[in-house]
Amino acid sequence: MLGISCSQIKNRVRRLVGKYRTTDPYELCECMGIILSDENFGESETAIKAMTMTIARTTIIQLNSSLDEVVHKFITAHELGHAVLHKNMRHIDNGFFDDLSRTEREANLFAAELIFGDSRKLFEYMQYSEQTLFQLAAEKQVPYELLAYKLEIMKEEGFDV
Repeated sequence: MLGISCSQIKNRVRRLVGKYRTTDPYELCECMGIILSDENFGESETAIKAMTMTIARTTIIQLNSSLDEVVHKFITAHELGHAVLHKNMRHIDNGFFDDLSRTEREANLFAAELIFGDSRKLFEYMQYSEQTLFQLAAEKQVPYELLAYKLEIMKEEGFDV
């Protein structure tokens, strides 16, 4: 299955952050003219979590309004990943780590790179911190699985994680 490599995703994030001078996914959406909206998709476990679509060259990210605020930033970064990496595709997400499709994996890598940023700084922080990986993810207010995606990127870069 061909796709976008970790290094290509890292470069896309770096260019985006350089251009708009922010790593905040909400600010990036605003700068890029992406519309964010909360929608009531329901509260069941199988309810839609988020949806990204482009209509008449306008990208819209709809987030389920019943989602916990703690993961809202991650979900926005994930959907922004779809908007940047998978233009002209409609994405409906029911789960972010259950579906191992190529596009979901790429959006997770994008979100991990955007949220965790510079690998060297993170590596040094991890070396000198007494926090567990679960505590580090909690500190960043993201699911642990997102940190696992960042560790995947760091391994590809040659870090011993």
